[in-house]
Amino acid sequence: MDMPTQDTPPEGYLPKSAYATGRVAADKKTAGLEAPLLVVHGDLKTALRERDDLEEERQRKSAILDARDGDCDADVEGFELQLLGAVRKNREHPKYRRYFKTGLRDVTTAEPRKEEPEQVAQMLDAMAEDKDDPEIGEIVTSWEPKLTASRANVVAADADLSETEKALAFLNEKRIPALMAAWREAYKKLEGVLTTVYASTPKMVDRFFKPFRKRRKDTKQNETP
Repeated sequence: MDMPTQDTPPEGYLPKSAYATGRVAADKKTAGLEAPLLVVHGDLKTALRERDDLEEERQRKSAILDARDGDCDADVEGFELQLLGAVRKNREHPKYRRYFKTGLRDVTTAEPRKEEPEQVAQMLDAMAEDKDDPEIGEIVTSWEPKLTASRANVVAADADLSETEKALAFLNEKRIPALMAAWREAYKKLEGVLTTVYASTPKMVDRFFKPFRKRRKDTKQNETP
């Protein structure tokens, strides 16, 4: 009987146990012996479906994060445009460099989950100090609530995505490997039980299992005259 190798993905386990449990259940001498493997088969199948659902959820939440990041970028760009006008388009002006020391793109193209929210948080701290500034006070007062809200939306979307990523990582790194190990144990035990049933004809046991690897058929060598 073949056993899965280290390279066999979990999806490769299920067709083999589906066949084996079905074959055992269909044999009058062995019906009922499939129960332990059938339980593990169901558990692994459920875990793989949960993994697929979580992966879809991760993609949806990633899309939401990208959208919220785009909203935040738009607010940063709107603020930058008005700030630039207030300093007469002088990007070297100290009040402009206070918010965009290395330029607008360094903020809007920053890593969206950690770097950009941190940069926007620093901008908001500066805004709190500049509300009474005669040149830019009105602008920062206008944009502070917008940037506060858009940044909060990014942070919330990131936290939501992180929860799904953690659940997916636990499934892939802990639960599924444990279920695969339990599957291998149950599969091997089933072979042992069947060998006991068919002690006088052990070759019969092979009929209950499908190989994981394709077996080469013996090819006859053509004899040359």
